[in-house]
Amino acid sequence: MHMLSLPWGAMAYRDTGGNGIPVIFLHGSGCDSDDWDGVLSMLAPGLRSIRMDFRGHGASDTPSGEFTLDELATDVLALADHLAIEKAVVVGHSLGGMVALAVASRSSVAAALVLLEGWTALRAAEAFVGNRFHGMLPPEIIGQIQQKSADTRARFVPEIWQAFWATVVSFDARQYLDTAVIPIWELYGEMGKTDAMPQQLLVPYRKNIQLCWMLNCGHYLPQENPLDVASIIIEAWKKVKRFNHERHEKHEK
Repeated sequence: MHMLSLPWGAMAYRDTGGNGIPVIFLHGSGCDSDDWDGVLSMLAPGLRSIRMDFRGHGASDTPSGEFTLDELATDVLALADHLAIEKAVVVGHSLGGMVALAVASRSSVAAALVLLEGWTALRAAEAFVGNRFHGMLPPEIIGQIQQKSADTRARFVPEIWQAFWATVVSFDARQYLDTAVIPIWELYGEMGKTDAMPQQLLVPYRKNIQLCWMLNCGHYLPQENPLDVASIIIEAWKKVKRFNHERHEKHEK
């Protein structure tokens, strides 16, 4: 575990090191970087992975002042700058997916996005029906998720969390997705899916955006189906690596 000193406090992150295009992992609200353990265990050993804990989550400091979703994106870009990363595949779950969208809208660091129910806007979550939040996870895992979330919320002064969450509610990435040119994978659990869903998810039909449904899954895709999540991340990583190689060859000619 490493710590990066930022104006609001110390941000915890892990970096496996290595060369080439890295994958940056961004966790959901009330979660932390440990939630990616299952996915990372499925990736190739030589693939560089970087995961961080958002403010007030995991091993990171809890801010004493107000902050916004966009400032979480600033933290991601600060880490990329600190590690001298020019291009990365950015993977985000839930809130982390929304932060990944904010990062991509502001910087060319994001060469591809893999969004695990990373809402275009928070109201898209209302497209699903039924009790599907924890999918088919066993009770002990659900209990751990709920406890971690409660412990995280307890770290914040209520007014600070409420002010932050207001920025999550107001977030809307539709304009970015309508014009984005990088490859984007949108992953959703199939539980609670309805026929009217594509429009409600606010995901545009574009050649660079792939909409993927995961069978028998709810919201917590990193824990529910780490193998298939890892497979899509590897697909994204290979696509970015191939594109960079082809671009380098054209430049040399």
